[in-house]
Amino acid sequence: MESLVSDSGRSLTWKGSVWARIPGGRHSYWMVVAAAAAITGLIVAAVVGLADSGSSLGKRTSVVVATQAIAAGERVDETNTEVRQYPALSLPDGSVAALGGGEVASAGLYVGDVVTTARLGGLQIGDRTEVAIPAHTALPSLTTGDLVDVLVTLAVSDELGSQNGATLIVATAAIVTHTAVDAITIAVTDQELLPVVSAVIQGTITLALVERR
Repeated sequence: MESLVSDSGRSLTWKGSVWARIPGGRHSYWMVVAAAAAITGLIVAAVVGLADSGSSLGKRTSVVVATQAIAAGERVDETNTEVRQYPALSLPDGSVAALGGGEVASAGLYVGDVVTTARLGGLQIGDRTEVAIPAHTALPSLTTGDLVDVLVTLAVSDELGSQNGATLIVATAAIVTHTAVDAITIAVTDQELLPVVSAVIQGTITLALVERR
C-alpha cells in the first residue's frame, strides 16, 4: 500500500500494483503474457523449421553446377563447372552428377545453373577418332561443332633440287570437338587418321572451314 498527502493535508491511499490501476487490471496483464508467449513460440517454430528444411528436402546429392556463363555449343567441362551438394528434392529433373568428357551445351547456362541432361548435347562423332591440331594453324576462328577440311603443305624438291610447296587435302568435313589456346581437336575417320597424323608431323597444317555449326 502506498500513501500520499494532498494539499489539504488529507492522506491519499493507492492499493495494489500498477496493473490494478490500469483499465482492465489483471486481465490486461495476462493478455500481454499470452501474447509474448505466442510470439516466442512462433520464433522457435521458425528456427526449428529452418534447421529441418534441409532434411525435409531429401538427402544432399552431388550435382554439376556452372561456374561461369556457357553459351550453346560451348564445351562443358571442369574449366567452367564444379560439383556441389544440394538437397535431392530441390534439384531439377535430369541433374548431372558427373561429366563423362566431351559434353557440349545444347542450351545456354548461367552462373549457378545446375547442369541437366536436357542442356547437354554431346557431338555425335560415331567411329571417328579425335586428333589435336596446333591452334595457330586454324584459320578462321573455329568453334565446337564446325566442319573443316584438313590441308597439309609439304616441301617437295624438283629435279633441280629446288624446294616447292605442295598442298594436299588429307581429311574432309572433320568435326571440331574442342578448341583451346594451343590446340584444336578434330574428329576424323579411320581412313583419314594416319594421313592427318603424318601431316601434323611432316608438314604445315591448315584447317579450312566448310560449314559453321
